[in-house]
Amino acid sequence: MKNYKTILFLLLALFGHAFKAQEVNKPAEVFGFYFNTFIKYDHAALVNLNNYLRPTVEGKDAYQINFQESSEQMIKVSTDSFLSMFPANTASACKVEAENYFRALSDNFKQGKLSVKEVKLVQNEYVQDQKIANIAYSVSFKVPSKLPDLPLSDPKKVKSDELKKYLAESTEKFKNADKIVTTEQEFSLYELKEGTKIYYWNGSPDKIVSTLTDFYFENFGGK
Repeated sequence: MKNYKTILFLLLALFGHAFKAQEVNKPAEVFGFYFNTFIKYDHAALVNLNNYLRPTVEGKDAYQINFQESSEQMIKVSTDSFLSMFPANTASACKVEAENYFRALSDNFKQGKLSVKEVKLVQNEYVQDQKIANIAYSVSFKVPSKLPDLPLSDPKKVKSDELKKYLAESTEKFKNADKIVTTEQEFSLYELKEGTKIYYWNGSPDKIVSTLTDFYFENFGGK
């Protein structure tokens, strides 16, 4: 009888372990999907992220992103905003150079290198029986240590050849960035349970983008 009870206990423990909710992917890997999708504009990462989250969104894609369209729109908006400071004829003459500049700046940003430092699972104090994965991570960017001086003493008097020279030189600086800057940040992924499977997600991935964009723009050109 004693042996029978021991065997029964072991079987119950085995079945209990088998039916315990299991992580589909580790939090660090899921964060990598988010980072590579929203920072690097990596199509394969977007596919992985949507495949991963599909069971949690009724079989649909959680994110639909046209990377080419988004990139071109960002470059257009940045270019138009920048050139609006200058005379119309200067702006028109320097449009291609300005687009090249912002494209180089954007491409350089996408090369940021991610390192996940630590993952801590903590209880969500607002939702019963839900864990939060707090991700401590760092990102390193290569940036120019120095940029040429922008001719802005009086933007309305800047000539097209002056602005073209500045934009061409700055573009080359970003293509040959010579300084590494690193930031340490945190991001949270929330646990979702679907049957016996555990998923992690965050509905505001734009926080990663805004945080890293702010850091990036604050740390090139001799800062």
